[in-house]
Amino acid sequence: MPECRADGVVFVYPEGWDLSREEHGTDVTWHLQTDGSAFWSLTLLASRPTAEDALEAVLDAFRQEYPDLDIYTGPDLALPGPVAGCDLDFVYVDLVNSARIRAEATSAFTAIVIYQGEDREVAQYREQFEAISRSLRYSGDLPDPEPEPGHDHDGGCGPGCDHDHG
Repeated sequence: MPECRADGVVFVYPEGWDLSREEHGTDVTWHLQTDGSAFWSLTLLASRPTAEDALEAVLDAFRQEYPDLDIYTGPDLALPGPVAGCDLDFVYVDLVNSARIRAEATSAFTAIVIYQGEDREVAQYREQFEAISRSLRYSGDLPDPEPEPGHDHDGGCGPGCDHDHG
């Protein structure tokens, strides 16, 4: 499986899924797109809000977009360490959609993982989404990789690069 190693995180993801990276000021979002409409994303908030505050901000955005939002809480949390999280159900384009949200504050950033899609797609990809979430590690937990000779570490990490450009 391909590995993404950048911005202080490492995770693996299924071959053939589209990986993209967006910057929002000092924050970064990694987005994995399935071949359907379901997706997995990781947002790193440099301002380091608490996991609970980050989760509440995400829920506020969902509440504004989907007034008939059902929110579920429970002990099944997919990120390593203490986290805040919930699961959601909502209707979009006359289809029931689901989302799983997990937030964790680290010493470097607050990480928010969301996977979302139409219910049948979420059921189809749930194992892959959970495997990606379980693979998520923070660079502080891992030894720094030795750079490959001739590998340019001055540029940003693209989908094919598995090195931390820090």
